Amino acid sequence: MSHSKTCRGVQTGLLASSILIGTGAVAIAQIQTGDTVGTSVSEIAQKLETSGYDIREIEVKNNRIDVDVLLDGSKLEIKVDPRSGEVIRVEID
Repeated sequence: MSHSKTCRGVQTGLLASSILIGTGAVAIAQIQTGDTVGTSVSEIAQKLETSGYDIREIEVKNNRIDVDVLLDGSKLEIKVDPRSGEVIRVEID
C-alpha cells in the first residue's frame, strides 16, 4: 500500500515539474523590444514561429513590418524595423 502512495507522489511531482518546465519555456521564448528577429518577412516569420508565436498577419509598411500574432491566447502586434531587424515595439492588440 505504501508503494502505491509513493508512486502516486512521484507521478504528481513529475507532472508538476513538467508544467513548470513548459511554462518557463514560453517565458524564455517571448520576444521583447530590442530583440533582433530578422530583416525579411520569411526570417521574421521563422523566428516568431520557432519562439511559439502563431502568426495571423504580416504587413509590410514603408518604415516597419507589423506582425499580428497569438501567444498563449493573447493577441499581440510586433513592430519590426526592416533595416536592422530589431523589434521596436510589442503591443497588446
